[in-house]
Amino acid sequence: MQLFISGIQSFMDLSGIELVTAKRRERIHAYIQTADKARALVAGLLLRQFCGVTDDSQLVYGKNGKPYLKDKSIYFNFSHSGDYVVLAVADNDVGVDIEKVTPYSDAVAARCFTKWELEYLQTQRTDEAFYRLWTAKESVMKASGLGFSLPPETFDVMPLDASAHIIAGKTWFFHCLPYEGHMICCATQDKFDKMEVHYCVFQ
Repeated sequence: MQLFISGIQSFMDLSGIELVTAKRRERIHAYIQTADKARALVAGLLLRQFCGVTDDSQLVYGKNGKPYLKDKSIYFNFSHSGDYVVLAVADNDVGVDIEKVTPYSDAVAARCFTKWELEYLQTQRTDEAFYRLWTAKESVMKASGLGFSLPPETFDVMPLDASAHIIAGKTWFFHCLPYEGHMICCATQDKFDKMEVHYCVFQ
């Protein structure tokens, strides 16, 4: 499994927008904030360089909107937050979430976390611990293709280690990675000992 990370600051001027697909260009122009435009652009550039997506016809979408390559040659998922966009690529269903680490809300934790997860958070009492839990939940919700139709409070991501987790009738493995004030977590059905991480330079 591979994880590709790209910053957005070099793309605030939308350089390279001509390289992404027509629908993504429409999406980019629909955003109001410059940073949102840059995140959408970088996601398209990552898809082009590492998944070979140069045309919208190469993509199909699941019932809840998860994108797939039509030929299923590889599986991918991407996420963005703050200054970064991440793309996860694997041989099987994969989900990734990145979140900028900011002060967390006890109310959100109480609403979205299970008893075991809340016990872990109460022992840690750090923003990083909250986002380890949150990104793990988001990553499996995305990997499964269920999104928020799989409510976060209905499943448990503990223990936060490389062991197998049975969620939504499938086995998932997690890998969390702190990165430059952000937390990243990937979920995949394939057990992996090490995640290959690449910081991207576009060509």
